[in-house]
Amino acid sequence: MSEFIINDYILRQEAERIVTDILTETHGFEEIQDAICWSCDSHEWVIYYHKALKLCAECNTNEGEAMLECTGQTFNNIGEHAASVAYWTLVCACQDAFQQS
Repeated sequence: MSEFIINDYILRQEAERIVTDILTETHGFEEIQDAICWSCDSHEWVIYYHKALKLCAECNTNEGEAMLECTGQTFNNIGEHAASVAYWTLVCACQDAFQQS
């Protein structure tokens, strides 16, 4: 079993890959935004708590944390919180990649 490695560079590369895949299949701004949210919501870095925790520990999550504060969500455990921060961090990275494309 290989160790899961994450850092800001890997996060940005994955965001670019997600956006590239979306742009080949999707057209229209709203459709692209929906596809970004759907892709991030089902991403392994979000759905597996240990990967979400590692992302939170190894990456800059300032944008994700700021977005999470706007939602007013409450959490039952640290894994749920980390998954939400990871989700919003990945969404923000994808938004940045989309703007640069």
